Amino acid sequence: MACKARVLYDFDGVPENNELTIKEGQTVTVIGQDVGDGWWEGKLPNGNTGLFPESYVEVIDSNGTANNEYGNTQPYNQTNTDGYNAQPQGGGYDEDPPDWEEWDEDGGQVTSPTNVTGGATSYGRYQSDRTSSREPGDSTLTGSQSGDGTRQSKTVRRNINRFSDFVKTGTESFILGNTGRKGAISPVPEKEKIRVVYSNEGQPMWEPNPQPYQVEVRDPEKKSKFKGIKSFIAYTIIPDDTRNPVQRRYKHYDWLHDRLLHKFTAMSVPPLPDKQYYGRYGEDFIEKRKEKLQMWTNRLARHPIISRSEVFRHFLTCEDDAQWKAGKRRAEKDEVAGGALLMCIEHPEIHVQLDDAEGRIDNFDHFHTTLTDSCMKMKEKFEDHCTKMSGPFMREFHRMAGVFRTMSDCFAAETEPYAKGVNQAMQFTGEVYEQIADLYTEQPKHDMIPALDILKEYLGLLEEFPDAQHLAKKSTGKVREGEKLDGVIDLTELADIRSRAETVNTALLAEIHHFQHERVVDFKLMMQNLLTSQITFYQNIVQKLQGSLSKYDE
Repeated sequence: MACKARVLYDFDGVPENNELTIKEGQTVTVIGQDVGDGWWEGKLPNGNTGLFPESYVEVIDSNGTANNEYGNTQPYNQTNTDGYNAQPQGGGYDEDPPDWEEWDEDGGQVTSPTNVTGGATSYGRYQSDRTSSREPGDSTLTGSQSGDGTRQSKTVRRNINRFSDFVKTGTESFILGNTGRKGAISPVPEKEKIRVVYSNEGQPMWEPNPQPYQVEVRDPEKKSKFKGIKSFIAYTIIPDDTRNPVQRRYKHYDWLHDRLLHKFTAMSVPPLPDKQYYGRYGEDFIEKRKEKLQMWTNRLARHPIISRSEVFRHFLTCEDDAQWKAGKRRAEKDEVAGGALLMCIEHPEIHVQLDDAEGRIDNFDHFHTTLTDSCMKMKEKFEDHCTKMSGPFMREFHRMAGVFRTMSDCFAAETEPYAKGVNQAMQFTGEVYEQIADLYTEQPKHDMIPALDILKEYLGLLEEFPDAQHLAKKSTGKVREGEKLDGVIDLTELADIRSRAETVNTALLAEIHHFQHERVVDFKLMMQNLLTSQITFYQNIVQKLQGSLSKYDE
């Protein structure tokens, strides 16, 4: 029975998966609750129909009051156990909720962060104070040296808001010289050093990976355990520098993503492809998931720093179960992460003035906003075009084919030999228009959908950049705070704070340089593929129409 439901969360449906895009606050008519796997079918007031996660809506009565008799109206996995905002994604987990005990029976499980007073937590980035121009409160630091021998600030004040991004990532501790780690070694070991050099344009850039590589993700295979009770998809991953295949599940990717967010707070770690529950074992979905995982993995493999990190190489190359568990625990106990990782950045030949860095970052902030808006508009237009190609455009050619067939049937009533040729030609034209209709249905997978994959990937990347920009601005703010303490702060202490703030800003400028060069390559390839595919599409139509035309000369 149809009922009304209020949308609680935005959901961007994928048209090719028959999913319905819904926005918070909309009212949707539920026309099917028996889809299964946590999905419902609904219809919007504009007539659009499709599937959406039932956990994204709450059923309401005729007065608009929530009515719980239709089942779950709370989002799946609502409890925020891993440091992310409790926002459901695509209806649930890929295969099953992460079963860390089963994955690593010997321990080393990822735990929820408990220390909120400084340093980096075990998970991700935080959204608590990005829009605030200053922290709610401060407290004065005491002491003179950190655990690794660097000078601590005794004058510049620490933030009372211990839930701030700036604090949680450990960046504040780094700026104030309080980033210590057990067993810290000075100088930083060679294998942990991260270098920033000058690009050909004279801008800070990450030192290139001297041994670049690419990764192939292939041969998705459905497996099961517990005598078939639990099923999952395993993907074969092959780095081209080792050629040794390893198998990974989606939850392994999820774990890797968490570890990279934890470690590389100064860099833009791309979000994983959307989780999806409905239809997760269908051939089309599995193939699409494989393509997106390959895009994601190669995005990381092209990053000059992440590509060489121990945790990423462990994910790509470890074949032995015992070694995998040991490497997993080692990554989860990694102390060179967040603010501590900033200690490893070297830029001896690059001296970025904070005023200049602020100007460059502000320019990128404007570009970032404009690019995000442009990507959103292009994404919406491409999705609309996909809908039209498999909807109105396709139907129009089917209608055209129908009128040609009707005329051909009419002509067939005349059996004289001189009429036979035009009768057959008219019938052939109807068949050609049917073929053209099919071309319209299939075309989006060759041009628009690959372009949409790139646009969605970049929208995810752009979402990560405000975190790094926020850390750089807060670091510069600590320098400005110290400068106001003229006559109170020790000049050596202020110079140390400024030097460390320059490191944070230099890292962000290097990350911006990498992003911009990747963007040029990616959008060039995207447009080349789109235009080449469209040229081929219209050439096929021309050839079919020319073939139909020639029939009238026979």
